[in-house]
Amino acid sequence: MAPPQDTTDHPDYRFTLANERTLLAWLRTGLALVAGGVAVATYAPDLGVRWGSAVVALGLVLTGLGTALAGYRRWRANEMAIAADRPLPASWLMPTVAAAVAAVVVVVVVLVGVEVLGR
Repeated sequence: MAPPQDTTDHPDYRFTLANERTLLAWLRTGLALVAGGVAVATYAPDLGVRWGSAVVALGLVLTGLGTALAGYRRWRANEMAIAADRPLPASWLMPTVAAAVAAVVVVVVVLVGVEVLGR
């Protein structure tokens, strides 16, 4: 017996569900960055200079917020492309989040270096 033929005009639901899973992954990443910022603010009071942990924590929280918002924006753009049967738009999200996290890591390395050299 042959599988039933799809005669509807809507896109395959598997693409929409995969897009939703991708959105959830970006939201988890954003939440993890925010949690990391809270942890830095709570458990690393100085980081070499008086304002060090506040800068790192704020950087992580803002990066997490940006990741979650940009993930939603990407999900919407992909949904529109899927519905219109167009190619998915190019994304700047991955390199931007990677650069932001790398910048925070550089700041942490500098601050830890100041802490170690200051002893």
